[in-house]
Amino acid sequence: MKLSSLIHPDLVLLKRPGRTRDELLDEMIRELYRPGKRFPIPEKTLRDVIADRENLGGTLLPSGLAIPHARLEDFDDFIIVIGIPTSPIQAEGEPATHMMALMLTSLSASTQYLNTLAALAKISQGPLFPKLCGAVNPNAFIEILKGAKIEVTKKLTVASIMNTTLTVLHTDNTVKEAVDLFYKDRLGYLPILDRHGFFVGELTVVDLFSVGIPDYAIKLENLKFLSHFEPFEGLLKEENSVRIGDVMKKPEIVLDEDSPVVEAIVKFILCKRQHLPVVKHKKTLTGVVGYMDILHKVLRA
Repeated sequence: MKLSSLIHPDLVLLKRPGRTRDELLDEMIRELYRPGKRFPIPEKTLRDVIADRENLGGTLLPSGLAIPHARLEDFDDFIIVIGIPTSPIQAEGEPATHMMALMLTSLSASTQYLNTLAALAKISQGPLFPKLCGAVNPNAFIEILKGAKIEVTKKLTVASIMNTTLTVLHTDNTVKEAVDLFYKDRLGYLPILDRHGFFVGELTVVDLFSVGIPDYAIKLENLKFLSHFEPFEGLLKEENSVRIGDVMKKPEIVLDEDSPVVEAIVKFILCKRQHLPVVKHKKTLTGVVGYMDILHKVLRA
């Protein structure tokens, strides 16, 4: 299914004068209740559902695409309303909003919603996005989308929810650089690439702990006698000289972009993992999916 087929020209609102995202969203909602349009959900109900979801945390992509949405009872349709302000909407501490896509769906349509979200996110990161924001009329907006031939897949895959903006390290980076990244960016997982850019390993904070702890200590059941031993002294002494390639783990569990989300969930449970790399052609890293992505993008999508 092409993304362009999911958007009707009547629901593409261009050059709207909203000064805030709330003002723009308000106008997009009112468009559904114009004379001659018969949106089946009472307006107050719709506004309440959208507000409840936005209060949990709205979706604003770094590119400036905001995606408010609502999953509605007694609603068996899928509607997208596009709103583009006259000028980008500025909000302190956030990217400027260039476009808003309001998505309305049924309670059970997570797959279509998430795959549409993935398609919109892909568009927002490329040269097509400014063309859409600058469309002269709704029909031109749809024609630009048609020309791009963006597909919305029917199954829910990890490609729909994985993170593609990744922080990575290379095998010749030092342990110190890894510790600094984990600390500064509040990370728990780092993919490791070789000098050719191929995915060859992975590293967690726990993996780093092993650098400073002697092998014999790991094998002991009772470590109370080591109460005065500072294991991290070893880590601090070695962090400038030990290379990531010497402490990383080889990737034993990977996903394909086409792997169903349920496969990721099963691997999280059985393998006690928090992050899983997504790889194509066996060596090219394309993303990472974390267990919190399931929570944020599926259970509370």
